[in-house]
Amino acid sequence: MEQRTKVFFTSDAHLGSAYHKDPRAVEQRLVRWLQTIQSEARAVYFLGDMFDYWFEYRAVVPRGYVRFLGQVAMMHDQGVEIHFFAGNHDVWFRDYLEEEVGAIIHHHAEVVELMGKTFRLAHGDEEYCMQKFSNKFLYKLFRNRIAQVLYAAVHPRWTVGFALSCSLRSRKRGMARRTLGNIPHAYHNDYFNVEQELLVRFAKKHSAEHPEIDYYLFGHRHLLIDLALKGGKRVIVLGDWLQYNSFAVWDGKCLYIDQFEAE
Repeated sequence: MEQRTKVFFTSDAHLGSAYHKDPRAVEQRLVRWLQTIQSEARAVYFLGDMFDYWFEYRAVVPRGYVRFLGQVAMMHDQGVEIHFFAGNHDVWFRDYLEEEVGAIIHHHAEVVELMGKTFRLAHGDEEYCMQKFSNKFLYKLFRNRIAQVLYAAVHPRWTVGFALSCSLRSRKRGMARRTLGNIPHAYHNDYFNVEQELLVRFAKKHSAEHPEIDYYLFGHRHLLIDLALKGGKRVIVLGDWLQYNSFAVWDGKCLYIDQFEAE
């Protein structure tokens, strides 16, 4: 009998994004990674933005992702616990992944007990929404039920292309600012001070108020960070599948970051 002894965490694959040179290859690489871990995984946590855009209508879901969703469904059928956290790109989950894939959906940060340690898991956009007014406005707008109903009334031929083009423009603007040396997001510069990263500062403050939490894990920032906190605590930002192909592993004794190297 297979011994499922590890918990895996990853985020920010942005499947379907035109920013990927070969979107199909990215999905296939992610599937190959899942295939390599399926025999030892007791749970997989996807911490948001696995899709570059996801919006569920009552009877319609976005096309594509069949290899990824099929692999995830098969793992669930084999006894692997599957968790999806809503990110700022795929916040509009309803019940499709629950009913068809068997996933557990999380719309906010969760504190969970995993093999003797306490984890706080989140995408990271909720913590970032207090950084400036525009972040907070978009965070609340995307989660507003009335706004979702109005958006759903527009035909997908307009909304899907609009959403994907906005995402691509945003990522290109981020890259342009990065080349000017004034943005650490996504593809950070050498000068970047990890101690000043907002999610790190959040974890430090939160840890002082919640000493029961051992580990903080985030996505969202496309940074690959593993930082020790006081008292043996840790904060990890999971990177992405645009440049790192990164994930974290917890085996009950060690928590570590790794990167998938496809053959």
